[in-house]
Amino acid sequence: MRILKLVIWDLDETIIAGALEEGDEGINPAAADAMSQLRQRGVLQALATQNQPQVFQAAVDKFGWEDLFVQTEVDLAPKAKKLRRILDRLGVDPLDATLVDEDPFERDSITAQVLGISAWSIADLQAYIENKTVTVTEEGRRRPAMYIEQQARARDEEATDNYLDFLRSCDIRIKIRSYGQEDAERVRELLTRTHRMNLGVLPVAEAIARLNQPGEHHVVVAEMRDNYGDMGRCGVIHLRADGSNEGIIESLAISCRTRARGLSLAMLAGLLRHPRVEFKRFRCRYIFNGFNRPLRLLLMVAGFKPQAGTDELMLSNGQLTNMELPDWVHLSYGSV
Repeated sequence: MRILKLVIWDLDETIIAGALEEGDEGINPAAADAMSQLRQRGVLQALATQNQPQVFQAAVDKFGWEDLFVQTEVDLAPKAKKLRRILDRLGVDPLDATLVDEDPFERDSITAQVLGISAWSIADLQAYIENKTVTVTEEGRRRPAMYIEQQARARDEEATDNYLDFLRSCDIRIKIRSYGQEDAERVRELLTRTHRMNLGVLPVAEAIARLNQPGEHHVVVAEMRDNYGDMGRCGVIHLRADGSNEGIIESLAISCRTRARGLSLAMLAGLLRHPRVEFKRFRCRYIFNGFNRPLRLLLMVAGFKPQAGTDELMLSNGQLTNMELPDWVHLSYGSV
């Protein structure tokens, strides 16, 4: 497990001290405490249970779980199938997720069927929480709410007849501004948690250490919001001047949430077009980390060209200036 992004809970004999369909409604206090701590940390929580939907809905109403689980799979299908659906719909890699189930047979069964996922008891989860000190950013605290907002976007998108009109109605706004010290923890999160849209050149610790270097270093962040909510700081780029009017991209991370609506290109262009970032060319190294092929595709769409015999890509300022961005994204620039 790289970092715990998602906990998928079993219900009967795990959260519930008994079986819901048999009338048991007592909550396991250890599970309740763990769920509360995960919520405070912004860890996504989902649920996979073999229950009847109407029985589960009664429990949701009784226990106030309406905004706790960002995804629920409640049916009689095999649990492994439910877990795969949850991971797919939330876009979470199995390596960043764990199933919490008090049945050791279920835990071993899941790890054999869903490659990469962890399977813990509540005691295992409590030990992780106790031993893992974290600093929670505003984006981290709101992460479950952001996923619920994303589901509302998806429902409205499915209901529309004209996708472009829907995107224009969302009033999507991306603000590009210089990095400030108050952004440090959120940038750390982006560099640590983002795998698919991460340049992958530097180890995270080294990338973070370079952020506050004096001299010809430019660090720019992107914030995003729309009618559904505030997604906070979703992108960061660190450029270093090389003395020949080239900007070397040392770090680049863009939240995968921007991929769902094709916003990644607008965010990348916005980061590179910040008024303080004025270079004749932009150059970066790309190293495949096993997951970040989507970022390479984004760089190529943006106009970056591979340099023969190297792992470098290059973009001219002219190509950046002429890049056509969608009319349903509103870019603005500001200071910290």
